[in-house]
Amino acid sequence: MKRGMVAALLAAIPAGVAGRSPAPPSFEAATIRLAARDSAGSGVNLSPARIRIVNSPLKFCVRVAWDVQDFQVSGASGWMDTNRYEIDAVAAGPFNGSEFRVMLQTLLADRFGLVIHRETRDRAGYVLLPGRNGPKLPAAKEDPDIMFSTAPSGDVALEATNATLSQLAEALASALRAPVVDQTGIQGRFDVSLQYTPDQPRRTKSGSPIAPPPDAQPGASIFSAWCRISSG
Repeated sequence: MKRGMVAALLAAIPAGVAGRSPAPPSFEAATIRLAARDSAGSGVNLSPARIRIVNSPLKFCVRVAWDVQDFQVSGASGWMDTNRYEIDAVAAGPFNGSEFRVMLQTLLADRFGLVIHRETRDRAGYVLLPGRNGPKLPAAKEDPDIMFSTAPSGDVALEATNATLSQLAEALASALRAPVVDQTGIQGRFDVSLQYTPDQPRRTKSGSPIAPPPDAQPGASIFSAWCRISSG
């Protein structure tokens, strides 16, 4: 399976180029600050003219801006994968489709001096298929929202609201660090709740594993955990 590979690198941006093309769309105002050490939860919240990235590393921001998964980003080691930021950016008017991604690319270039290049590599992946008895899922609404959170025990919870199964596959790809393709053929939007124990333990900023509490019980892996799906 071929997937586009984005490499995120820090570099200086040329001050001026003759015959430059029109400036890409950008946010009217934006604030960026380091997240508090005790911040809980992380992810992105999108509204018609505003994007908020909560308690997330720069590598996650690259994923949002270029619409790629964690395993598709290389060259983003060190502080780009550990320092966490709060980004609040407002546009002059409602976004036109995925225009917010281009705006975020511009913001990352302006504030972090970020540049990228693309590569193509082959990777093994997974396929999302319907059960043997076929789908039995109700229809749902619009406006998806997918968030990951980590419990003190180390278990990870995925909570999705009004998401398509293709969007769920993208979220699972992030967790598995491998492509996940939706081949269920199931249409509509759903609320999804999934809690599982990661194969690898959480780690500190220095890379040391974080031991779970002594009374923590090992949970199911992402492949065997019970997934609750309902209408939005």
